[in-house]
Amino acid sequence: MKKTLFALAALIMLAACGNKPSTATSAPDGDETSVVAFEVARNYFFKNNQQIPASPKITSAEAFNQLFGMATTMGEDGKPTAIDFTKQFVLAVVLPVTNLATEINPVKVEARGDSLFYTYDVTTGEIQSYNIQPLSIIILDKQYEDKTVVLVNGRETTYFPAIDRYLTSQIGSQYAKGEHCVPFHSIVAVDERNDDDILVWGDFWVFNYNQVGDTLKCVSGGSHPGLMHLRLTDGGYEVTAFEQVEDGSNNLPSAKKIFGDKYDAFQAINSDEQRREQLRADVLATYVKQHNLPVTLYQDFGWPAKKLAK
Repeated sequence: MKKTLFALAALIMLAACGNKPSTATSAPDGDETSVVAFEVARNYFFKNNQQIPASPKITSAEAFNQLFGMATTMGEDGKPTAIDFTKQFVLAVVLPVTNLATEINPVKVEARGDSLFYTYDVTTGEIQSYNIQPLSIIILDKQYEDKTVVLVNGRETTYFPAIDRYLTSQIGSQYAKGEHCVPFHSIVAVDERNDDDILVWGDFWVFNYNQVGDTLKCVSGGSHPGLMHLRLTDGGYEVTAFEQVEDGSNNLPSAKKIFGDKYDAFQAINSDEQRREQLRADVLATYVKQHNLPVTLYQDFGWPAKKLAK
């Protein structure tokens, strides 16, 4: 079994833009469609002990403050955008933690019938030496608060959920089973020029855990660095192939072959054990929160239990 660990943490990225209403048009179903004005909220961050909300709509200051904190910086532009929940509500899009430079760019909001269609783009860039949790918050007039929100973005989940599904079903299932399978990945590089063959180099991990009292006890797991091949389908992304670094005497030659000119970057990520261990704890804490588990500790076999971040 290969040595196991993880890389993920949390920061914030926000984009600033505005949108002005235009004249109404007719949709194919006969409902009138109108563009809705919005303002992008700046200088907020998503609290790392909270679960990503199932709905982007937030209508009260209490609910908002539970999920988000203020990231005030120097200067007039460093103040968080004011939100008056007696007159406004927000749509907040929060993506999973990643070490890729990622921006969520609001495009437009349209009102049609009983629905509010929110279109946005997600763009990814270079690999970073730190991790972020991409976030975008837009502010709308409260008159639209009761409408059902429909997110319009064919790439809103990117390819990371597909990677997690693959790691869980194809890799985690090969280990001794546990009650909880938690996949992790630290991305080294991405080539997404071809939707039929998206290339993702990374250090990928899977852990299986059993819950014993308030502790997640590690049953099995391992590290699986290599190159994921994915494609974009009508139903989303799917992994089509996985080139793994081999064990034993072929470990170094296969790693250099798979990572090529990215090998040094892979080594830098793979060799930072202290950072990986801290980040593994952060991701486990997120998993516990998302699944509402009454767990406060995690433990590897033969080692003392460690506290999860609150």
